[in-house]
Amino acid sequence: MATSLTNVAATNVGSALSQSSAGATSGKRKTVLSQEDFINLFVTQMRFQNPLEPMDNYQMATQMAQMTSVESLKSIHEAVEKLAASQASWSNFQASGLIGKKVEYLGNAIALEQGIASEAYYQLAGPGKMQLQVYDAAGNLVWKSEAAFKDTGKQKFEWNGKNLQGVQLPDGAYRFQVSAVDAKGSPISVTTRSVGTVSGISLENGTSLLQVGNNQVSLSDITAILA
Repeated sequence: MATSLTNVAATNVGSALSQSSAGATSGKRKTVLSQEDFINLFVTQMRFQNPLEPMDNYQMATQMAQMTSVESLKSIHEAVEKLAASQASWSNFQASGLIGKKVEYLGNAIALEQGIASEAYYQLAGPGKMQLQVYDAAGNLVWKSEAAFKDTGKQKFEWNGKNLQGVQLPDGAYRFQVSAVDAKGSPISVTTRSVGTVSGISLENGTSLLQVGNNQVSLSDITAILA
């Protein structure tokens, strides 16, 4: 008798769930339970439970807790999505105020304009001797120099815009590199920064990118607003 009642209950629960899914999706198969589906399933389970083996209070409380947890997670997810959208809008608003501003940012871009190199800086993690290099847009080494020992203060990258033979290079985009070693010849990490004027903003996957010269710079890489 107990087996028969259990089978009847299971059949009715499955039927109730199928009907709820069919009605909610207008004929399309439903793969995710909503809160309403969960409640209908729970009520149906209570109605058709085996009277010889009724659901105990602990099992009932567990199922109710599961339903509450699922709903809470859904609410948290929706809140996080709204917060992310709000932050993206605020970032876009902040970025728009930087158009026309001169900024310093993490990077190693340097440009020649009318034969004059744009501002660029570097900073050593520890005192050391450096080698300075400049590469063109194709990645070719066009200039290099060695510098005496420097401390950990912020240093300006000095380049006269000429190549290894002392010939003035054409205007355009270049890259600079600074490598350093300490008194024992061990490598020292170096942070490089470029300077340029923000000319526009673009969006990529919801992230604001500033157009600085030929480079796209994220807001998180901006280290100073100079003018």
